[in-house]
Amino acid sequence: MRRCLLLLLAGTVAAAGPALAPGTPAQGSTNHTVRVGILLNQDAILVQSDGALEAGDVTTQSVTALPAGAFEFRPSAQGIDGGIHHFGAVVRLRPAAGWLQVGSRRYRGLIELRRTPAGRLTAINEIDLEQYLYGVLKMEVDARWPPEALKAQAVAARTLALQSLGRFAAEGYDLRATTESQVYAGINAEDPRTTAAVDATRGLIMTYGGRPIFAAYHSDSGGATESSEFVWGQPYAYLRGVADPFGRDAPAREWLSRIDLPTLEARLARAGRPLPSIAAIEITATTPSGRAATVRITGAGGALDLRGTELRQILGVSFLRSTLFAVRVVGDNGAAAVEFTGRGSGHGVGLSQWGARGQALAGRTYAEILQFYYQGIQLEVR
Repeated sequence: MRRCLLLLLAGTVAAAGPALAPGTPAQGSTNHTVRVGILLNQDAILVQSDGALEAGDVTTQSVTALPAGAFEFRPSAQGIDGGIHHFGAVVRLRPAAGWLQVGSRRYRGLIELRRTPAGRLTAINEIDLEQYLYGVLKMEVDARWPPEALKAQAVAARTLALQSLGRFAAEGYDLRATTESQVYAGINAEDPRTTAAVDATRGLIMTYGGRPIFAAYHSDSGGATESSEFVWGQPYAYLRGVADPFGRDAPAREWLSRIDLPTLEARLARAGRPLPSIAAIEITATTPSGRAATVRITGAGGALDLRGTELRQILGVSFLRSTLFAVRVVGDNGAAAVEFTGRGSGHGVGLSQWGARGQALAGRTYAEILQFYYQGIQLEVR
């Protein structure tokens, strides 16, 4: 499940307007194209096609016809080499029909290869937004979940994609195919059930003050979502923490993680926050949702105060699944360790994916689910 990053957004107060009838495909949406960085800074990139394709050289404005087959592209001093064919710094590969395979995955749309300033190659998938979502949803949620939960995820993912356009413009694309944006795996990740959820909500996004919202989402709130300022320092009126009892069926909702003191000290030192001979650790402030706002670690050199979110990044988001935890030192001096007992998974802001599933099982529509997790939003076709 993905970790959403802060993207700055201006907005003014807007009342929640009427939603489209759940299950009714949205009409009249404008086609949007997104550019997704799928392989970054590679020494070589293998592209395969089961049919003919065209290679457009952006530098020379020329087009080379290529037959079906596999082509290995490598950076050169002048641009990009593709075997017997040579191109400038940017080449756009478009199949006559069907799809292209890059590495082990197949993609709709076209593939653009760019020689980076460091002399390596980046592959970009330029694709229709709705088709992009086909390759996102199954990577973010279970396709077997109730349709209303899948639709809620489709609207959130579409909104986040539109709000993120241009984020990586300096590198030639809008989004990354990882948790830095949303996990995207192309045709390999498509499923009829998640595709149906995208189609049923086609073009539908959430807005606030007339703008697409920062549609943050996470795996499991642990019983309460978090307000955005406690994670990213930026308050959004639509990202307010709410009591969330709907994700009780989330696997491993309650978790325990333990780290020995020497390893903890080493990780702090690598992060530039050294503290030898750790003796104690305690939560010194919590957020309204009960998460660790600040943590104090005491050692031979004094005390180190960290934000809970900073400690989570230092220790790893798979080790500290959330900041909704209690902490203590256990064991004796010879085998002492720090033990974290927690609930939930992810940053806790916005839509809880397991909570959305629980609400759908309880009979709520995707519109009701979205308006629960994102306050004061409007649902609009864009």
